[in-house]
Amino acid sequence: MIGTMTPNLGAALRDWLNARDVRRMERRGSWPPTLQRTYWTAYEYQRDLGRLQHHLYRPTLERASRPYPDLAPNVTTVGPRQVRARPYRQALLYRVSYERISYATWAATVQAADASH
Repeated sequence: MIGTMTPNLGAALRDWLNARDVRRMERRGSWPPTLQRTYWTAYEYQRDLGRLQHHLYRPTLERASRPYPDLAPNVTTVGPRQVRARPYRQALLYRVSYERISYATWAATVQAADASH
């Protein structure tokens, strides 16, 4: 769904803030059962997804949308009755919901796998 992008300064800063949140939850030992995250780039999403999967979170809902859907692209007049749209870069906003996999969920899976061997 999401391709790799080169990070910009804003993406790097937001990625650092997301990593800091994970370190804080790790230090306190308090992991919420669900998380809602918003990312401006695929780079941020991919980096944070890896961190959260390491701590037993899985994405339950992924949405990609334009952040400002009501804004139309800029239009300039070229001549009489001629209109040309300027190049428009569509930014996507990724909204992702995560759920923490509970011990009851993965312990039963591991025990079933061990019993089958």
